[in-house]
Amino acid sequence: MRFPVSCLCAMLLAQSLPAFAALGGAPGAAQASNPQASSTQADSVRAKVAARVTNYNGYSVSETLEPSGTTVKEYVSADNIVFAVSWQGPSMPNLQQLLGSYSEQYVAAASVPHAGRRAVAIQSDQLVLRSGGHMRSFAGSAYVPALLPQGVTPDDIR
Repeated sequence: MRFPVSCLCAMLLAQSLPAFAALGGAPGAAQASNPQASSTQADSVRAKVAARVTNYNGYSVSETLEPSGTTVKEYVSADNIVFAVSWQGPSMPNLQQLLGSYSEQYVAAASVPHAGRRAVAIQSDQLVLRSGGHMRSFAGSAYVPALLPQGVTPDDIR
């Protein structure tokens, strides 16, 4: 059975629980801007996930384990801006929330017909994104090149 790519993208964007930040925004901005996420849902999500924050020189990484088993990392600059996100696990995270205003670029890139595997790659001045995988094994990362703190390289985003 084959689904149109746009349907598959919509299902992948809608299936996951809310994340806590959006690329290019302040941590917590994605959830605050989502009027559909009630405080009960937010409390429920917080109760089911495990989070860990690690500080590096000039930025921090917030690592969240979603109930699905997918790990989402949010890279936050000293200015409190999410400059990168990455994910790995058995299900796709909610990319619409993780990517924020950049999610339309992902949907457009994912809608282009691909031969073979369903990997998506974007390489532009505004967004660099790699996403791929198969059922029960998805991985990807995205960052905004202009927001990378000084001294942070794309290799630091894993």
